[in-house]
Amino acid sequence: MEWLLNTTKQMKHKWEEVGVNVCDRTVRNRLKEMGFQYRKAKRKPALTPKHKRTRLQWAKERLMKTSNYIHNKIKPIANV
Repeated sequence: MEWLLNTTKQMKHKWEEVGVNVCDRTVRNRLKEMGFQYRKAKRKPALTPKHKRTRLQWAKERLMKTSNYIHNKIKPIANV
């Protein structure tokens, strides 16, 4: 089952080593016919519920700081 971890280009080269001339597209087509599907690995892991809660808390704190800044700094200047 080691061959399952090979890329289509690696599989193509292995076939060529034994004298079979195929293109990588043919290898992909045959794998698809056998029921295999292309899966691209995620670039980064999904956020956990803890990460989401922490991010939401951080965003709410920043929102309050912005609101307080506008109320305390900008409004007094506008009244002058």
